[in-house]
Amino acid sequence: MRLTRIDNTDLNLFEFDYDLTLMYFFLDADGKVYGRYGGRDGKDADNRQSLAGLRATMLSVLEMHGREAKAFAPRSVAEARTIREIPGGAGGGRCLHCHQVKEILNRKIVSDGEWSRDSVWRFPLPENVGVRLSVDRSHTVEKVLPDSPADSAGLKVGDRIVRVGAVPVHSFADVQFALDKAPAKGKIDVAWSRDGTISTGTLTLGENWKKVDVSWRASMRRLIPTMPLYGDDLKADERKVLGLTEGQLAFRQSKTVSATAREAGFQAGDLVLGLEGQKQELDMIGFLRFVEREYLVGDTLKIAVLRDGKAMTITLVLKGG
Repeated sequence: MRLTRIDNTDLNLFEFDYDLTLMYFFLDADGKVYGRYGGRDGKDADNRQSLAGLRATMLSVLEMHGREAKAFAPRSVAEARTIREIPGGAGGGRCLHCHQVKEILNRKIVSDGEWSRDSVWRFPLPENVGVRLSVDRSHTVEKVLPDSPADSAGLKVGDRIVRVGAVPVHSFADVQFALDKAPAKGKIDVAWSRDGTISTGTLTLGENWKKVDVSWRASMRRLIPTMPLYGDDLKADERKVLGLTEGQLAFRQSKTVSATAREAGFQAGDLVLGLEGQKQELDMIGFLRFVEREYLVGDTLKIAVLRDGKAMTITLVLKGG
């Protein structure tokens, strides 16, 4: 069954990452969710999906459906809720895109006084705990990052993840759903199958482990900062005079200085050398994109600047576009 409108749908049943183009749900006849298929990252809308991956997920779910003891993904909230029940969610009869549903939900969190930075980092990638899953067998480990939580837990290439926390895993999307429920810092159990044997371990999660690029998320547009600096990268001879490496960030602020930059204290001709205390191997455009990925509106940056041969630091509060 294909759902093209979500305004009359139980959001607490069909719970997923709304910054997507599609998501598959697998349910039993009583409306209990076996699993999900879909998901993306900041690079591309489709690079985490394939027909082979969908088929593998369907076969995995079908195998679960045939068991006497079935495992279902837990609901976060038992009660049903539609977007129409939320202030601003009626939509005036218009079609709501999924990201617009998320924007309405976010506004309610803000109005209820429950907003925090943790509200931004939703549905983290499996790579955040050190594991990359196969696109064509999306519950199978393709790579384990050294010294990561997944590595410490004992996961190996070729393992089939069967559960993360209380969530049974059939796909990449199931892992994201499970990690979304994991604590901002703490531990979550993981189980996997290797050569027919089920093993278990613990993922130990440190500070900011959920943080990931949100610059592509339509629902987060109001939080994506705009860097109010722009100019030309220094040429090789200029870098040599200043003792800078070939790839080190260094650009000259253009003659046109934005109002935000002027208010912070920037002037035309300032040499921008990046964040205070950091040597970044980026060009000017790369630096602007770096700020969009790593920071949010309202964050404060300390910018290293060289003006008329004098080193200085300018404090900049990031604003939206």
